[in-house]
Amino acid sequence: MGVTLAIPKRITSGDDLIVVRRQEYELLQKHLAEAMDVLVKIRKGEKELKEDKTKVIKSLADLRS
Repeated sequence: MGVTLAIPKRITSGDDLIVVRRQEYELLQKHLAEAMDVLVKIRKGEKELKEDKTKVIKSLADLRS
C-alpha cells in the first residue's frame, strides 16, 4: 500500500526529501550529538597535546600520582 504525496518544489527549493519515522530521526539526532561531543573532546585533546599540557603515563598506577 503506497501513498503518493506531492510537495511543491518552492517548499523544498528543488532538494530531495527523505521521510523517516520520528523514533529513527530522534536516534539519529542522538548519535549526531554524541559524535559532535567526541569531536569537541578530540580537538581539545589535540590542542592540549600541541601546547604540551599532556602527561605520558606507563600504567594506570601513574594516574594516582
